[in-house]
Amino acid sequence: MANVPGLPRWQRIVLAELSGVAGRYGIGTDRDKPREEAIAAVRAVTTEPELLGIEAGTAMADPRGLGGPTVELLRAAGADMEVAVEHAALVRERQERIGIRYDLE
Repeated sequence: MANVPGLPRWQRIVLAELSGVAGRYGIGTDRDKPREEAIAAVRAVTTEPELLGIEAGTAMADPRGLGGPTVELLRAAGADMEVAVEHAALVRERQERIGIRYDLE
């Protein structure tokens, strides 16, 4: 289940499913599938802009720098990108607190 304090359990469950689908189509095994198929798969999980934005923010905060395709997929599916930017900052803050570094060199 997604670690987003303050969200109801059902939304955290949706985020967990969204993470799998968006990751699979963004950078995973289905990354070469048609864009329309990928967007439809994401929207089959949720069309809620806030949840799509939270997941986009998580992808934006990938310390390996691999989240770009997933972010773009979620943006195309209707993610609230203001939510994404805010959530990415929170995720990076948490990661830095536990020692995850962002220098990708």
